[in-house]
Amino acid sequence: MKNFDAIKAEYLAKGVKEDNLAYAIQSVKDGSKREHILESLTADYRGMDDIQATQLLEELFAANGGEFKKENRGGYLYGSFFLLFGLAAAFYLFYVYTYGGVLIRPVLIWIVAVGGTLGGIGYIVTSMAGKFRDTDEPFKD
Repeated sequence: MKNFDAIKAEYLAKGVKEDNLAYAIQSVKDGSKREHILESLTADYRGMDDIQATQLLEELFAANGGEFKKENRGGYLYGSFFLLFGLAAAFYLFYVYTYGGVLIRPVLIWIVAVGGTLGGIGYIVTSMAGKFRDTDEPFKD
C-alpha cells in the first residue's frame, strides 16, 4: 500500500480525481484486465485522457508486482494437479518394483507417472516464466 500512496499523491497533485485513483488501485489489486480499466477510466463521466490513464496504470501495475501476476494461477493449479498424480504413480511404481507385488496395467501407470510429472513441471515452469495466461473470455476461439 505504501507504493500506492506515493502514486496516489503524485496523481492527486496532477489533478486526477480521488475516485478515479481509488477505482484504478482497486481494479489493479483485483487483477482486472488493462483494457477494462482503461475503458472505464477514459469514460466520459471519469474525465481522464488516454495518455494519463495509461501512465497511471503502468505505475500501478509496476507497484503491484506486474500486470499478469494473477493470471498465472491456473498454471500453478494444473501443474500441481499433474505433478501430484505423476509423483503418486511414480511412488506406486517404485513400491512395486522395490518390495514386489503385482503391477496393474503397467503401461498406463508408466504413462501417468512420466506424463504427469513432466506435464506438472512444464506447467509450473511456464507459469513461473509468465507464459501461462488464463483468459476471462471463455467462448473466444
